[in-house]
Amino acid sequence: MNMNYKKSLKFLTLLITSLLIATASAATYRYMYLSGTVTIGTQKIVWVQSSEVAGDTVTVNLNVEPGIPASFNDTLYLKNKENAAHNMTIKVTAPADGTKFDSFWIYIYSNATGLWVFKDKLNATLLNDAYNTYTLNDPLTAYGMYKFNFVLTAKDGATGSPTFTLEVKYE
Repeated sequence: MNMNYKKSLKFLTLLITSLLIATASAATYRYMYLSGTVTIGTQKIVWVQSSEVAGDTVTVNLNVEPGIPASFNDTLYLKNKENAAHNMTIKVTAPADGTKFDSFWIYIYSNATGLWVFKDKLNATLLNDAYNTYTLNDPLTAYGMYKFNFVLTAKDGATGSPTFTLEVKYE
């Protein structure tokens, strides 16, 4: 009987010690909270072809002949509809098949001064080729626009309909 009494006393001591440790540990927790507001409104940056395009995606269809250089000017714009400048990154996220083109350039112009000014050119066949206004400290101005011109030459004998994707990420 002494043995059971000792085991019970030992168990009770361990149980009380565990409860004291748990209580002391629980007392050291601190709490932090996050609350926020979501403003629901219209898009700040929009695509413009002949008019504003609804949604986040625009499709450009370019028809070229193999071996003949082609330029598509004044076909696509990106418009800032707000009275605040926006930094952004314009990046090739799905390149066109480089085996089908001698060259495929996307020229980017800005009209911050009222005149179209060349900013950069992207190689549409090169993954992650990008124009980054964050690093250049050159955001799209309030109510400003970017113009995209496409200059490309399909290789002689090339066929098919290669696709490409640009991603525009803005703050």
